Amino acid sequence: MLKYITEAEYKELLGADSIPDNFDNLVIDVSAYLNLRTRGRIDINNIPNEVKYVTALLTEKKSEADKKKAEMGNLKSQNIEGWSESYMTPEEIDGEFKTEMSDIIKKYLWNVIGKDGQLLLYCGI
Repeated sequence: MLKYITEAEYKELLGADSIPDNFDNLVIDVSAYLNLRTRGRIDINNIPNEVKYVTALLTEKKSEADKKKAEMGNLKSQNIEGWSESYMTPEEIDGEFKTEMSDIIKKYLWNVIGKDGQLLLYCGI
């Protein structure tokens, strides 16, 4: 299975003391998604540091999103005086995660060159 980072790299890149539960599954999902978004341009024999960092960030974000979905009652907003509350749905959590993923990928990978000499995010002809 494709994994762009190891547990040690995750800890080093994010300065974390521990790794998320089901780390391997998260990294495999994130790596597969990055491979799709970059159209297979990441050189697995020489993975750029930017790709490793993005993989670590997205793994952390995916772990957070999964935890939010597992918890009941993710408070979205609250009005104390009129006492009204609203909660996030799993779909809203997924939408928020996808937006964050896209923003992170664009921010850190916009100028990284792939193994074919094209930018990783290039999707033209």
